[in-house]
Amino acid sequence: MKLCLDSLTLTDTEPVELIHAASEAGFDLVSLWVQAPALYPSALLSPEKAQACLAALSQTGMRVGPLEVFNLLSAEAVESYRPALELGARLGAKTASAINTSNTDVTQVSELFARFAELAAACDLGVTIEPLTKFATATLAQASDMVRSARVDAGIVFDVYHLVRESGSVADVYATGPGLIRYVQLCDGPASVPPDVAPLESWQERLYPGDGIFPLIDVFSAVPTNIAWGVEAPSRRRANSGMSAAQQAKEVMGAVRKVISRIPKAQKSLGH
Repeated sequence: MKLCLDSLTLTDTEPVELIHAASEAGFDLVSLWVQAPALYPSALLSPEKAQACLAALSQTGMRVGPLEVFNLLSAEAVESYRPALELGARLGAKTASAINTSNTDVTQVSELFARFAELAAACDLGVTIEPLTKFATATLAQASDMVRSARVDAGIVFDVYHLVRESGSVADVYATGPGLIRYVQLCDGPASVPPDVAPLESWQERLYPGDGIFPLIDVFSAVPTNIAWGVEAPSRRRANSGMSAAQQAKEVMGAVRKVISRIPKAQKSLGH
């Protein structure tokens, strides 16, 4: 199992700083946000930042995990993603992650996903679709249907946050077809959050693994361990308190290791 520090975890952090922080904390991979708009402006890896990132990757030995994030809004939007895919490929990425926030036409969005996969393949990139709670593709079942309808070799990003907040369960994970889950994202959270906080929780203040009540052990016992596992747990509270990116990365890595050590099959395959 390889562990990835996902860009969103360090909120408004420059990509080069993300790479160095991940390396210091012992991660194997980093996800990079290459496609505008980024949830945090500093995190966007523009072409102007590419050379510095290549140098940081070379210096640290870090590798690039998923490229983020490509919204299947329209045919025009998908075609516009070519430069970002090419940029990510130059940095050594192997996969690109798509989302579907608003397109409710299942046939159309499946066709868009197929075209996205074609563009990515031209850059030697695989593709995944991530279901996001409260958006058009919100569940593992919907993501599975999209992959099947698109008729491409693609997978699913499984984020425990979106499963729980969509009222899903471990049964939904087991029901996902073999080989479809190709990337895992860890975080934690309370049973519920106030209505005024709910829209912000996903990208501003999740809990680190083990700090909440999500059924992490049950859920992660149901997913493959021969794929990369990432942590996506943004904490504006920590960033605003003055904690450095490196400090946050080390703290979240400690939390991840504790959770993984409690998952028997994951523990056996964790090569760290």
